[in-house]
Amino acid sequence: MPEIPTPLVSVALCTYNGAGHLREQLDSVLAQEGVAIELVAVDDGSTDATRAILDEYAARDPRLRWHANERNLGPTASFERAMSLCRGAYLAPCDQDDTWDTHKLARLLAAIGEADLAYCDSEYVDAGGRSMGRRLSGDTAMLQGQAPLPFLFANSVSGHASLVRRELFERARPFPAGAYHDWWLALCAAGRNGVRYVDAPLVRFRRHDAAFSPMGKGGSEGRSRGGAASRAWLEQREVLMRAYADTPFRDRDTARALATALRRAIDSGRGGALMRLLWNHRKALPHWKGWPALAALRLQLRLSKKLRRARRAPTD
Repeated sequence: MPEIPTPLVSVALCTYNGAGHLREQLDSVLAQEGVAIELVAVDDGSTDATRAILDEYAARDPRLRWHANERNLGPTASFERAMSLCRGAYLAPCDQDDTWDTHKLARLLAAIGEADLAYCDSEYVDAGGRSMGRRLSGDTAMLQGQAPLPFLFANSVSGHASLVRRELFERARPFPAGAYHDWWLALCAAGRNGVRYVDAPLVRFRRHDAAFSPMGKGGSEGRSRGGAASRAWLEQREVLMRAYADTPFRDRDTARALATALRRAIDSGRGGALMRLLWNHRKALPHWKGWPALAALRLQLRLSKKLRRARRAPTD
């Protein structure tokens, strides 16, 4: 096996019927400057020209190799597989329809320091690649540091914008079923050696009808308004809490207590114990601006509304 450059950054790309924008993304990844890279792609059962494009690029650039899933695994399992096939000391998840600034990986590598994860801001662009005049940071608080509890309720770390230390990936496996890979890795990083944020839009985050993530699309995408949607929103956070409670990372006991209180609240519709627990940890809860106490009250109100809606949803 040829010698691996140091430090090698492995880009883990997942594809599924992404032929429409894939060439532009591959070009931007392979044009990265100031860093040694390999590009490992996993295709999740494409039926369009995606695999032919991967073959074409692999034939002319030895830094790219790709693999096909035997069956459709979905995004989280596909990203875990892609990252497991990488050889580098640092891993960079990659979506099929964005484009990267030429110095994205070099800037994240320079910023990560002793942390487990570094990430940047993203600029929203439309299907044609035209700027929408907005950034992801305009929609959410960009979390960082070594406090895992905020990540139990909110996430600002997009996989396409992140650089992950390999040791973190190995410690965070297997990814919990029902959790987003980027959210899970950010949570584990915050509970281990920390998360660092680079305040620059180094990714052009393409928003179009077929995009998997609802972020930046506007309208009501991603908002849990109905009973079933509210139950799913609550249970997704319970999954994160319980999975994190089984790790060796910081504040796992608090995550376990929150998961237990949240489950009781979902089942009974009464969230008094959960609300008291949140208030006790109000300084550690996610907040964009203002006092932590006000942020805690807002989160309590939001959870109360979702609990009421979830009680009206069928459980089968």
